[in-house]
Amino acid sequence: MLDNQTSEGKNETNSFEIDNKSRNKKIALIAGVLIVLGVIIIPRVWNKFNKKEAVCLNNQTEIYEKYKDAVVLVKHTYALQISIKGSEPFQITVDDNSFEEKTISGTGFFVSEDGKIVTNHHVAEPWKYDDNTKEDDFSDLKDHIAAILPDSIDKKDYKSYLELHWNDYSGEEEGNYSDEEAEETPVASAPAANIDSSSVATEVNDLISENQSEEKAITSQIIYTKLEDIEIVPKTVEISVALHGSKDDWLQCKVLKIADEEEVDVAILQLNSENLPDSVSNIVDLDNAVQDDSSIKPGTNAILIGYPMGMQLANTRKGIKVQVYEGQINKESDGVSVQYNVTSTHGASGSPVFNECGQLIAVNYAGYDQAQGYNFGIVAKHAMSLME
Repeated sequence: MLDNQTSEGKNETNSFEIDNKSRNKKIALIAGVLIVLGVIIIPRVWNKFNKKEAVCLNNQTEIYEKYKDAVVLVKHTYALQISIKGSEPFQITVDDNSFEEKTISGTGFFVSEDGKIVTNHHVAEPWKYDDNTKEDDFSDLKDHIAAILPDSIDKKDYKSYLELHWNDYSGEEEGNYSDEEAEETPVASAPAANIDSSSVATEVNDLISENQSEEKAITSQIIYTKLEDIEIVPKTVEISVALHGSKDDWLQCKVLKIADEEEVDVAILQLNSENLPDSVSNIVDLDNAVQDDSSIKPGTNAILIGYPMGMQLANTRKGIKVQVYEGQINKESDGVSVQYNVTSTHGASGSPVFNECGQLIAVNYAGYDQAQGYNFGIVAKHAMSLME
């Protein structure tokens, strides 16, 4: 009888423990769902339906004062890098301007508290828009490397070997001499009249042929790197931004995202620190940007804040200073870009363009070198889409 009571007590205890565990799991699951809703979903829904009312700024000066610190000067240095047999890409320093570093400047603007910056695709990947590189398969450079780099060289020695032997390349096969070169080879003059000059010339030519044969034999034993094992690609060396009012202080960045469509010249950078600088009190709010580009009518004001001519105009005795320019919309949007007559040139690529209320309407991207007043911006909705 006691045994039965003890067994029943144990069963009740086990059942109680199982119920507790099940209840704890349910509580943990509910808590997890509430955390996800509270941290991720609810704030997004709240922001979507409770956007701040756009405050219309009164004039160009007010727009400049509000956003000048959010607009940055972008400096992008890039160069050709080599990868052989899947090695880590490396850069070489040789007497060939193809491998020299190139630096371009542009403009960008902060759009988030974690240091994200909107700019142009051609600022983020300038080699894709450079006439000298965008269509180049670098076949001449690959031929050069394949002709001088033995296949036996260890991966860690690629860079040093190519730099040391770069000028060994002649563009022709070893020992490939023309008849004219053979004829111009100096022949020893006969010291005495009774020596047959024709026989001396024959002996010298025989010696040259023997030397060439030996060189060919040695060269033929070396297996050189295959062309298909060589890859040459343009890569970023450094991309950084400077703030309005700074004195040549550059903040390191990374390319975060690029628009998929080729015609949409927009990209997102982000500070490596992933923090908005303390000096930036107002980001450009994409939620208040003009999303309906059909509402951007010709004749309305367009205000650009940026760095045309890069450091050439930006650098002053009091540090780097951003500039503001005003004009009008000239032509209706085609869904991708809008035209305006705001002054712009190299360096202003990626500048924000605002309407008279200070709402973003476009990201400046192109113009004509031959004439001012014909400039274009990618409409704001594409930057908004890229940030989602």
